[in-house]
Amino acid sequence: MGPTKVIPKGNALYEVKSGKLVKDGFTSRQEIEDYVAHHYTVLPVVDNAGNDWLLEGQPIYCLRGSRYETVDDEQLQLSRCPDCGGMGVRSDVPMVESDVIRCVACGNEFDTRLEMMET
Repeated sequence: MGPTKVIPKGNALYEVKSGKLVKDGFTSRQEIEDYVAHHYTVLPVVDNAGNDWLLEGQPIYCLRGSRYETVDDEQLQLSRCPDCGGMGVRSDVPMVESDVIRCVACGNEFDTRLEMMET
């Protein structure tokens, strides 16, 4: 059982599955992020422009910095686009020498293994 997956609506946080109010009265996004950082909750992943990552209309959550999950706890193989911060999805064509990932927001193609070797 992981952290409670929440979604911000207006000045409040709601549990994403049940719609139950978790806490309200926030005055800014920063207050919401501070609350989430100090409680066992997680916000949906957003790109650099602040848009939620969505898969089939459902928000995506990042747990422990690199594990991505749907609302229903399904684990996904996703990566953050280095250009726009959008959701990168692995190519359906397997390649031994590379692991091509394509951003659904900007269309950028990148290889996480190659980027890790360069840094």
